[in-house]
Amino acid sequence: MSYGGNQPPGYPPQGYPPPGYQQPGYPQPGGYQPGGYGYAPTPQYAPIGKRIGAWLLDVLVTLVAMIPGWIVFGIAIAVGASNADSRGQVQGPEAGAFVGLMLLGYALLFIGGLGVGIYNIYLLGKTGASLGKRWMKIKVFDQTGQPLGFWKAFARELVKGIIGNICFILWLWPLWDQEKQGLYDKLFNTHVYME
Repeated sequence: MSYGGNQPPGYPPQGYPPPGYQQPGYPQPGGYQPGGYGYAPTPQYAPIGKRIGAWLLDVLVTLVAMIPGWIVFGIAIAVGASNADSRGQVQGPEAGAFVGLMLLGYALLFIGGLGVGIYNIYLLGKTGASLGKRWMKIKVFDQTGQPLGFWKAFARELVKGIIGNICFILWLWPLWDQEKQGLYDKLFNTHVYME
């Protein structure tokens, strides 16, 4: 029976999947792979230990990026202490240097912390893994198995930080959740997977 060169309804188009097509490693809900002809193995959710380890590594990288600010603060304190009068006040041109170094220290701390934070969010949105997550071999994907994109990753990390500041125990939510999701994962419909 001929369909005039067209496939019957519901069939993939001719030449589909294209040559070199690789099935995504993370399934759609229900495990079905679009363009695939069956089911892929379900990926394993990341355990809480790896997630906490990734967070600690991200914090460590941020602290390292802030070292120049702390060094400038140390220099400012040394300048202030060596030029302070009997009441502990810095007078004259040394006062200007002290204030300038303190402001520079604050700026370097802010730039270092913010720079690493934005870079990690960029990586999380583009590849699914911040530096710490990459080193712990875990990734965050949305319900379609794709990275989040910058703005969704930014919003997820912002909510994650707010939840952690309200009550640190809420970060442990994946311990008792069936799908190992944190509250922020549930809000953004994301999962953290092992690579």
